[in-house]
Amino acid sequence: MTKARRITGIALALFVLSFSVAAKKPKPAAADFFPLRVGDSWTYRNSDGQSQYTLKVLSEEKQADSSIRSEMELLAGVQVRKFFSKPSGWVLLHMERYPEHEGLEAKYEPPKQYLQNPLVPGFKWNWKGKDTGNNEVTESSQVIGFEKVSVPAGKFRAMKIVSKVTGGAAVMTKTYWYADGVGLVKTTTEAGEIKYGSELVDYSFKKKNSK
Repeated sequence: MTKARRITGIALALFVLSFSVAAKKPKPAAADFFPLRVGDSWTYRNSDGQSQYTLKVLSEEKQADSSIRSEMELLAGVQVRKFFSKPSGWVLLHMERYPEHEGLEAKYEPPKQYLQNPLVPGFKWNWKGKDTGNNEVTESSQVIGFEKVSVPAGKFRAMKIVSKVTGGAAVMTKTYWYADGVGLVKTTTEAGEIKYGSELVDYSFKKKNSK
């Protein structure tokens, strides 16, 4: 009887030990398809092969509601400042400002649901508001799923999103590919016979790519 109790005690101790080790095992980092670390930058080449643009995260600031708002700079012939936040499940766009043109800006109130994050295949969302030209615009977006994408910056396993944009001059279909931990790697836009896009050429931080 004593021997049986001893064996039972050892088995129980091993179970508790194994449970403790499993509990201490670090959880994998949550997917992030829209990183906003200060100092990160991306360079893209346009489909014309002659021009490019850059994105850079300039700063972040804590708001009164304790959220963090990040300022991103877009340089593409003109300078644009975009202000984002990342509450649970979303990337929100709050404002776009054009420093070279005094008073030209677009504020989104409520904030525009810019991107689901992390991205989940099959998810859909809609947004309706005004663009920088004060035109009424409706966007319907859907997460399609993972695809392997090859661009000058490397090969990525990227999530594909398709957005239908109505309002303004013409109906547009915009397609985006986002890679976990890297961000936007490729875009295309189609509006009738007009087609253009961009591809990631380089970025300032490195992550092992899924090939």
